[in-house]
Amino acid sequence: MRTIQVARMCAVVALVACPAGADIINGSFETGDFTGWLKQEARGAASVVPGGTDGSWMAEMELHGEYVERPGGTVFAPALVCLFQELTVPGDAQFLVFDAWVEGFSTIRVFLSVPDSPEVLVSANGPTTYVVPVAGVQEVSTFVNFLARDEDVGTNRAYLDHVRFTDIAEPSSAALLASGVLWAAIALQRTARV
Repeated sequence: MRTIQVARMCAVVALVACPAGADIINGSFETGDFTGWLKQEARGAASVVPGGTDGSWMAEMELHGEYVERPGGTVFAPALVCLFQELTVPGDAQFLVFDAWVEGFSTIRVFLSVPDSPEVLVSANGPTTYVVPVAGVQEVSTFVNFLARDEDVGTNRAYLDHVRFTDIAEPSSAALLASGVLWAAIALQRTARV
């Protein structure tokens, strides 16, 4: 009985310590489509596919850089796919956090459409969590932009998932402490039974 009470307390502490994101519509593509998102595509295509880091869906940007004939010769035309969303940054937000990665020679440039907004360049080859500071632009209406660009011939891909605003960049120490207390309570109960 005591273990159940400790577990409940840990769950409450964890929920309070890790506030949910706000104001990103369909940030984990949980609808299975681009509800809430706008997209632009040039020599590429964006789709929602099974998989991802926090659920069953993620955005995939397939890019097809190619050489094209122009007057005066052949030039390389990079592929560009942009996913973006218009929103107001929440008043308590300190960070825009998201998971992203690329396959091939793609990159993803992430930025808010406000002056002096910091940019993040995604080039990791596996799922990686990125953080963009948004302090100073709370309550500002803007666009959140995820611009995938491919500088190579052939098909390369970029992935995006779990886009959210938060007031903490990583899980807080209180949440980690809560999970540790829960595991300790379970271990104590198992020891008491022996």
